[in-house]
Amino acid sequence: MKIIGLDISLNHGGVVVLDESGEVESYLFFTTIKKYAKVDFDHCLLLQQQGKEESKDSYHLRKIGSYLTVLNIYTSAFDLRKTYISIEGYSYGSLSTAICQIAELTGCIKRELFEKGCKIRVHDPLSVKLFATGKGICLKKDIVKQAKKHFTFPDGLIKEEKKKTKYGAILEYGGPGTDLADAYFLARMLYVELMIRKGILKLDQLSEGGRRIFLRTTKMYPVNILDRPFISGLQD
Repeated sequence: MKIIGLDISLNHGGVVVLDESGEVESYLFFTTIKKYAKVDFDHCLLLQQQGKEESKDSYHLRKIGSYLTVLNIYTSAFDLRKTYISIEGYSYGSLSTAICQIAELTGCIKRELFEKGCKIRVHDPLSVKLFATGKGICLKKDIVKQAKKHFTFPDGLIKEEKKKTKYGAILEYGGPGTDLADAYFLARMLYVELMIRKGILKLDQLSEGGRRIFLRTTKMYPVNILDRPFISGLQD
C-alpha cells in the first residue's frame, strides 16, 4: 500500500509518499524557479518557459503534461488498487485571477489518477489546517513548523515574504516548501483515515481537531468523510 499527498499550484507543488507505517518514503516538488531547484535537485522537477517564443498558454499546457508524466512515473511501480492519493480541494474564497488555470491543472491530474484506478480523497483547505495545527485559521508558516517536526526537507525551499490581508501586511511563507508541508499533512490525514477504517485507530484517540475532520459536514459534502467512498475508476 502507498499513500500519497499531493498539493498543486501553478508555479510549484509538492508530492509526499508514505509507506504502510505512515512514515515518509519519498518526496518530490515542482517549481518554476531555478534557485529552488538548486537547493534539492534530486527531488525536483523544474518547469520553465522555453524561451520568449513560447506563449503563456503553451507553457501552461506543457506544465500540465510534466505534472502528469511525473505522477505516471511515481505510480507506475505501485499496485493501483493499493494506492491512495489525497489532494487538497479548491479554496473557493480565493480572489486569485489564476483560479481557472489551477482548476484546469487539478482537473487534468484528478482525471489521470481516476483512470489509473488510484483511490482518491479530496480534503478542503480548512481540514488541512485543522489537522496540522488544530486551528481552522492559521498561516502557512504554522503548517510548515508542524510538518518540520516529522518530515525533513531543506529550509531553502521556503521564502518569507510580505502578504497583504484585510488586517494589513504580514510576514508569511511561500515557495515549494509550503506545498511539501501541505502534501505531508494530506498524506497523514489519509493514513489516519485508513487506520480508522481498519479499526487500528479510534476517533476518541484523536485530537479535537482531528475528530472534527472526520466528522464534519459541509454544504458540498453533507455526509462525513468516513461515510463517503473513495473516488476511483476501478471497482473492487
